[in-house]
Order: sequence, then C-alpha cells, then structure tokens
Amino acid sequence: MTYLKINLLTAIVLLLSACTSSKYDYTIHKPKVRYKPSTKALTKLNKRALGKPYIWAEERAYKGFDCSGLTYYNFGSMGIEIPRTANEQFHTGTPVARSELKKGDLVFFATKRGRPNFASHVGIYLGNGKFEHASSAKKRVIVSSLNSKYYSSHYIGARRYYNFDTCEQPQQPQIIPQPKSTVAYAQMINDTPQTISQIESYQQQLQTQTQNTQEYFISLGSFNSLPTDLITRLQLSGYPTKIEQKSNSIELKVGPFESAAEAYSMLDLNRALFGDQATVKGSL
Repeated sequence: MTYLKINLLTAIVLLLSACTSSKYDYTIHKPKVRYKPSTKALTKLNKRALGKPYIWAEERAYKGFDCSGLTYYNFGSMGIEIPRTANEQFHTGTPVARSELKKGDLVFFATKRGRPNFASHVGIYLGNGKFEHASSAKKRVIVSSLNSKYYSSHYIGARRYYNFDTCEQPQQPQIIPQPKSTVAYAQMINDTPQTISQIESYQQQLQTQTQNTQEYFISLGSFNSLPTDLITRLQLSGYPTKIEQKSNSIELKVGPFESAAEAYSMLDLNRALFGDQATVKGSL
C-alpha cells in the first residue's frame, strides 16, 4: 500500500469514526491561566501537584502528569509559555549555572543510555537542593534531591523561564510552533532544530530514504480498532505508516527503514511519540 493510499484511507476513517483505542491521549491540553507569575502561585501549584499520578503524555491536573507535562502545566497556569517536551524545554530556556539556581528554574537530566546530552527528564527546582518532578519510577509527583547519587550523576543543566525573585521573564529564543500533540519536533533533527524549514527538510529526507526499503519497521503494537488519532499525528510528523490487519486486531508500524540500527535510533529518538510498547521488527 502506498503512502498516498494510506493517507486516503486515514482520511476516510477519520470521517467515519471518532473513536480510538490508543492507551494515551496525545492531545496537548493547554492549561488555563489562573495566576500571575509569583513565588506564591508557583508554591501553590507545586503543592497541588504533589502526589498526582504519573501518566505518560499527560498534562492535566485532574488526571496526572508526565515530567514535562508537570512543568508545562504549572508554568502555563501562570501564563508562562514553554514547550511541551523536556528536550525542547532544555533547548529553549535561558541557561543557568547550578551554583546560581533559583526557585522555579527547571532542572534537566539525561536518563537515556548512550545519550548524555539528551534531556529526557525535567523537574522544578524548589531551593535547598530539592526539586519536584513527575517520576515514572515512583508513579507519582514527588520531591527529590539534586545531590542524590542518581540525579547528581544524570544532571545536565538548568534553564530559567521566569525569575521569581525579580518578577522578570528573561528574553527567550522564539519557540517553534508545535502541533497539537506530544509529537516532539525538537527531537527530529539531532534534538535541536533551528527553523521550521529544517524540520520540513528532515521530514522530506525521511520519506525519500524510506521509499525503496522494505525490511525494518517500528511496531507500535496491536489495537482493537484503528488508532486514527495516533496515525494522524504520525503522518503530521512526516512518518510513513503501515497498517496490518490481523485476525482480531490491527498492527500499526512506522517505516520502512534501511537498517535495524536506523530503526532503533529513530525509536529511541521519538519514544515519547511511539510509546513504551513500541519495538523494532524485521530481518534482524
């Protein structure tokens, strides 16, 4: 089935069905501005979030948060615009030395093996070496110490989006417009795209490179019904998709890729979009 035919099929399905069996809600829910930026407002938001469940790809207080969903919600609730994903937040904010950390600064960690400069986790600095974050290991929002062995060894830097001491917002680089999903555009070009044209160029290269290969795919898992929302977000991000009808389920794949190494690299690069259940399939 050609990419064009898949697009046509997706469009038809979207018109006929609004249902999806996807485990996650990929839609970005922009928080309502409830407070003016202040230490008091930040403290209130942090206190309310503490203990909330960890839910990947979520940023709604009544449901729960993933790590960057927590920072996105708390800052957005004060009218401070920041990107949605941890790595984008890391590459957009104003750098701050560890010795100069202030309450409200975002602290970042590289927790992915083999990717020492990729910000895969983020938290909100509270002062006195403590930070609040949505922990996937603890399954909830908790407070941890920057000086602990694990977080100290994985710490890669901090960024400031608002100075809560002086009530000033540092001048920010322009935030690249994002789709209305947890698709991480900043993770598509060596994690640090500079312009929209770079992103579009990368997407075109990916499509060209995958036209003549048929061996390796990223399997996103089996679904009881067509995951139309996820398919749309994949295609908006430039990923060719393949749908395989099984006896009682539907398997969704991304690709093909020229090699297993390329497929694994893309899986690691975009785990936030593909999901924890995604695996590489092919002639390994």
